[in-house]
Amino acid sequence: MLALCTSMISADITSRLATTGRLLVRSGIEIGRILDSMLEDGDTVTANLPPHLMLLSKLIRVEGASATMLLAYSENKKANEAALAARSLVLRCNHRSAQFAFAGDKPRYATDAGQPCIRCGLPTTLLGMQQRRGSARIQVPAEAMVRCDLRLGPRVFASRLIDVSLDGICALITDPAIPLCAGTRLESARVRHAAAESFLVDLEVRHATRITLPDGKPASRVGCKLLGSREVLEELVRLFIIDL
Repeated sequence: MLALCTSMISADITSRLATTGRLLVRSGIEIGRILDSMLEDGDTVTANLPPHLMLLSKLIRVEGASATMLLAYSENKKANEAALAARSLVLRCNHRSAQFAFAGDKPRYATDAGQPCIRCGLPTTLLGMQQRRGSARIQVPAEAMVRCDLRLGPRVFASRLIDVSLDGICALITDPAIPLCAGTRLESARVRHAAAESFLVDLEVRHATRITLPDGKPASRVGCKLLGSREVLEELVRLFIIDL
């Protein structure tokens, strides 16, 4: 079974960037950890806005439950107004010897402790780059479907793998009729993705929660722990943390 130190996990993104130069992070767990780290360090977050404005801000709070984050108001009133008028913000942050870029969708006015601020959606992807002079424009690949076929006895159930962290915590979206509960072992689940050959993983269910999808259909969100070797985890992580 995988057992990785949390302090090693937080440093792993930095070490990967030092090796590859650019990473596209699609893991919501790892994105949350990076944003929490920026919040802890009090890093400045910027966004270029039309016509020739720049929002200078900081993260106030990262709220995983509501999938939103709070940004402090800038001292520039016109920049605040332009940010609230935008459909989405492209945010940049220099953090621990790397540069990160991510989106904040649907910015809107909010308050925190009586102070005005900007609430926007948490990013679903985050681009990490080694710091260098100049800023290249990089097209972020569209999110691709990662399917996971679950085996329970003789039956196979289709599900979607929506998240995985560097320490082997996974999240699946499944049919709510599948009888899954904490402690259930899912052996030889087949992961399928257009950009890679399919491979098998073993999972242990940690929790299952009923949810409603954006289209109104019921589903289950299942939290799992990957069982297996570091090599299997690396194969899975490559689908959510991509070397560009």
